[in-house]
Amino acid sequence: MTQLFLHGFGTRYDLPAPLVLYLFVGGFVVVVSFVLVALFAGDRLGERAVRYPRRRARLLDPLVNSRAVRIAGRALGLVWLLAVIVTGFFGSPTAYYNPAEYLVWVYFWALLVVLSGAVGNLWDWVNPWIPLHAALDRLSPSPLKPRPLPKRLGIWPAVALYFLFAYLELASGVAAFPAAIAAVALAYSVLTVAGMLVFGRDPWLSHAEPFTLLFGIVGRFAPIETDTDRRSRQQAVYMRPWGVGLLRDEPASWDWIVFVILMLSTLAFDGLLATPFWRAIQPFFYQLGGQAAGRTIALIALTGTFLLAFVLVMRLVMLLGWPEGLDRQPVLRTMGAFAFTLVPIALVYNAAHNYTYITIQAQLLIPLLADPLQKGWHLLPLPPAAGYRPNFAIASPVIVWYAQVVLIVLGHVIAVYLAHLRAGERFKRAVQVLQSQYPMLALMVLYTITSLWILAQPVTKEV
Repeated sequence: MTQLFLHGFGTRYDLPAPLVLYLFVGGFVVVVSFVLVALFAGDRLGERAVRYPRRRARLLDPLVNSRAVRIAGRALGLVWLLAVIVTGFFGSPTAYYNPAEYLVWVYFWALLVVLSGAVGNLWDWVNPWIPLHAALDRLSPSPLKPRPLPKRLGIWPAVALYFLFAYLELASGVAAFPAAIAAVALAYSVLTVAGMLVFGRDPWLSHAEPFTLLFGIVGRFAPIETDTDRRSRQQAVYMRPWGVGLLRDEPASWDWIVFVILMLSTLAFDGLLATPFWRAIQPFFYQLGGQAAGRTIALIALTGTFLLAFVLVMRLVMLLGWPEGLDRQPVLRTMGAFAFTLVPIALVYNAAHNYTYITIQAQLLIPLLADPLQKGWHLLPLPPAAGYRPNFAIASPVIVWYAQVVLIVLGHVIAVYLAHLRAGERFKRAVQVLQSQYPMLALMVLYTITSLWILAQPVTKEV
């Protein structure tokens, strides 16, 4: 093995039943969940619909408020960034033997996103650019007065940078070159810290830094919630059901909607690249300007398709929910609120799509710790990378397939539940809430079937 296979796991799995049956059952489960939600939560209207229970978790207060823990987290983030840059530039040019590839694509892009959805927003604890900004700010001979970031920009800078990151991974052709990853990490660090110095830390992070926004959205799915106590100014920790944090209000505009749609479309495109369908249509896109240009155009087209489908479905949702008309209704704000109900789909698809990343590829970093630059060092008593074999105990094709099925169906069920509650908040009567969700249900079923079909291509034989 001489390269880092992003989603490979050896032998393929021969399904015991036709794939179409799995697709049908997955879609059917989503429909059944819709019926159950309508029966047991159909009468929740207004603010009551989006009000959720939470329980105080005082045992976690010391951990969340610990200065030592925060310093350790920042130090870990700095070590991660430094390791990516140093090993990327000075380590092996082969991705399989370079820690930078694992640190970026496995531990950051796959594992940290999944953990943030399962536990809470971990990026706020390890963001390496926050301590870099603080250090430079302190070293400045005179206090820096940040300039105001133009409000009209919204979060469009973050949308653009998020798309560029997706381009780097999916279309540029350099994602498996450690030196290129190191160069991008260094350049992005300079851009981010400079932006924080010029426009202020919080304005830049909340409007132009895509990873802060991404992990902030994903963290709203998690069961841990924090509020600032007005008296002590300490963080108070609460536990809540998974997913309900996405029902909290957010400023809704086209930039937020596009950002959420990008979370879905980029993951779907990543999976689409491994399908026979893509192999059949890729010559058409590649003749438009080569692989990079062709994939970029295809990614834009898929994102546009996702956005168009969402807008059309939302128009139907609002027409059914507001039979009196849309003229005086908060259309854009409602679309933005419903966009966040799609986040569980993106999160579980990320977990399912990157299952082998997290369970197999993550292990391949272990032997590299003894010799991160491939200089013949023996820093730790670990086996050499050339002879190391990861443990496939929880990543056999059959386990991968059924784990992906469960994750995808569960995520879409949660999305159906959240969309129904959001409709209960926005629309006046229970019958309007129920009717409005038929188009959303059709979209969720379509997402479920499409996601399972894409995930099945590299895993199974019976496709």
